[in-house]
Amino acid sequence: MFNSNTTTIATLQKCKFIMIPVWINWGKLSNGKVIKKQFAVIGLKNLGSDTHIIHPVTEFILHNWQARKFNTQKKHALNTVKFLNYLLFNRRSMRIHSLSDLRLADGNKYLNTLTSEGQSRGTVKDSERTLTYFYLWLIGKGVISSIDKSSFAKKETMHGTIYYESSFQMIYPEHQPPNVEHAFPAKYIPLLLEIAILETMPIALGIYMQLFGGLRVGEVVNLKRTQVKRRIANGDFLFEVKDQNFRSDLKDSAGSSYVKRTRSQRIFQIKDWGDSLFKDHIELFKARDNTNALFVNRDGKAMSGRSYRQYFDKLKRSFIEYLKTYGDSEDKLLAHHLNMMSWSTHIGRGTFTNMLAEIAENPYDIAFPRGDKSLLSSLSYMSRTERLRKKLEQKFNNMHGVYIPKLIENRKQKKEK
Repeated sequence: MFNSNTTTIATLQKCKFIMIPVWINWGKLSNGKVIKKQFAVIGLKNLGSDTHIIHPVTEFILHNWQARKFNTQKKHALNTVKFLNYLLFNRRSMRIHSLSDLRLADGNKYLNTLTSEGQSRGTVKDSERTLTYFYLWLIGKGVISSIDKSSFAKKETMHGTIYYESSFQMIYPEHQPPNVEHAFPAKYIPLLLEIAILETMPIALGIYMQLFGGLRVGEVVNLKRTQVKRRIANGDFLFEVKDQNFRSDLKDSAGSSYVKRTRSQRIFQIKDWGDSLFKDHIELFKARDNTNALFVNRDGKAMSGRSYRQYFDKLKRSFIEYLKTYGDSEDKLLAHHLNMMSWSTHIGRGTFTNMLAEIAENPYDIAFPRGDKSLLSSLSYMSRTERLRKKLEQKFNNMHGVYIPKLIENRKQKKEK
């Protein structure tokens, strides 16, 4: 039970609130296999003894987002933790002894502090949403009696979903152009793949899957070697994408490795690249932890999202360095741009979307290949994706075979020196 006796803040002088990822046994399949599920809970850490306990305020996260994915729970748990630590640090000046003392003005002050700290508009709005539901939960539990629930207007979306509007008064950060690159120039994709083969072979196949199938990093590392559901006549791959929970031994790093939506996902075969990468990958990398994971780390364990990103960061550095060292003026300009911008593994999905948008005739030509809706096995869908695949392949007809000799020759020269 959560009550004012468990929310005293004044006594927590050497403590801080933390988010803790935990795995629990969630169910059991007919074959006896235990299904595990990860949850984000809120803990209270004793800074002196470096120990922690699960705090009752965790009920707030489970009450609102128990059925949602871990990353959603984690986001709201971190927002709540940051607010609670703000109250803890400023408890004397704000005259807050327990959560029952909270006022709307305290939420206003905290959110405006985020703005003054330079947080992005999205971050502030995200925190505001968490705080809105946190206040409503505290009111519903009888912890806060000075604020009426009606202070938060109840609304309904066009789809019939109920939500509550914020009652906080604050100044939002100004809109700023994002310093994020969402797509990669198509003409450089062959070079990127070739450098991936040379420098980061464990994820070279994954890079291909992201560029020509739009997979997210969590979906890539959740694939099994045997999960090719079907090989289509033209060579395209069809993978069954679903959560595998390969690394329940990990905590936070595993949280970024979830599948957003279970589905069958098609990976386009462009020339022979996908087939070659797949065959080489299967031969070189095999899980040694009984998971049968398609992507593994250097210890033979199923690769986590964090490990994949570390390989990707190495690929970024190698790619930019190659453009700077061996490229022409256009290559060097791209290297400078990519060095200044922020870009991550998600650029593969963005690039795939951009390439589809250039050849698509309607929105469905983009939605289906991206996996935004269920993959249909109808003949009309198959004909559409076949047309898209042919157009993509034509796009790359003149891009292959230019860089491989240069890269191999450069590597030989370096070894000879």
